[in-house]
Amino acid sequence: MNWQDIAAMQKDGMDIESHTMTHAHLNTLNQSQLNFEIGGSKQCLASHGYNSTIFAYPYNEGSNNPVVVNTVAKYYDMARSGTDPLMFLDCKGFMKHPQTDCRTYTPDGKLTYANRYAIRSLSFDIIEIKDSFDNATIFSDFVKIVNSQNSLNQGGKINAVPLITFHNVALTTNHPYYTNAGLFDKFMKYLHDNGFKVLNLKQIGYDTKTNTFYLNGFS
Repeated sequence: MNWQDIAAMQKDGMDIESHTMTHAHLNTLNQSQLNFEIGGSKQCLASHGYNSTIFAYPYNEGSNNPVVVNTVAKYYDMARSGTDPLMFLDCKGFMKHPQTDCRTYTPDGKLTYANRYAIRSLSFDIIEIKDSFDNATIFSDFVKIVNSQNSLNQGGKINAVPLITFHNVALTTNHPYYTNAGLFDKFMKYLHDNGFKVLNLKQIGYDTKTNTFYLNGFS
């Protein structure tokens, strides 16, 4: 893409955020390199008129590394990582990673699993690879994932939301990290036809008093 393409995407309502300068493996870098990848990306976007406040970790690496996380925290309000189909707004629902809230560090100084610099999401490419690119199975799994929030959100209170990441959408199939455009269209049609409201990541806010997340502009 070029900057004109990105401007058109923003005009269509998409949120333009940071993903490093070169898509590097952050856990392998020294502090100077981290500043270039993480801070430089924010500066690059700003020079083209985009105020990036959210960071996404390449390869889902770095959100468990205090040096990386502390660097991200210097430049961004929040960051997104991967590996989970649901993000619990109070961070209490991750059974393998018990937490009492979403603070970044525990009282004894350990980095938490889910926090404002590790908003958990699911790279849907993992599902497509698992399903051997069988469209019917992939679609079925997509429906299960987006509806997995139902039992957790009762009485009008939103406790968990599915965050799903797609990398490339193109007229191709059987290709890792490429979602077939026709299948993607079916996903979006399902969401539309079944009353889902799609939010961009910037509509997630963080309450520093309660150390929990909330949704902006949701009603």
